[in-house]
Amino acid sequence: MHKEGDVIFAQSDESNGRMYFVAEGELAVIRTIDGEPHELNRIREGAFFGEMAIINRSKRTATVKVVSKKAKLGYLDEEIFMKIGKANPIFLYSLLKLVIQRIGSVEDSIEEITRELAQLQRP
Repeated sequence: MHKEGDVIFAQSDESNGRMYFVAEGELAVIRTIDGEPHELNRIREGAFFGEMAIINRSKRTATVKVVSKKAKLGYLDEEIFMKIGKANPIFLYSLLKLVIQRIGSVEDSIEEITRELAQLQRP
């Protein structure tokens, strides 16, 4: 069980090879852009996050922080993920579709934040 303010992982952290599922609570996805933190999304009950850690083992691209009083999370590591994928290829296909949608949404958010920052910097 996690409490409000707990950081599940931070932007640029090395991957621990886990993707998480939210069983209870709410989390914020925060990305630092031009030195300033910006909330990109909220993750609520039933959602997942951190899937890129399993797919490509890259560094974390954002910080995920608990914003509700408490949060209960589950996780899959790479071994379990691969077992599920072999037994049920539809799982992998569905995950791929969601990841592609999420990447597009995050790119849109970053573009919007970048435009807002540029407007604030104009004299």
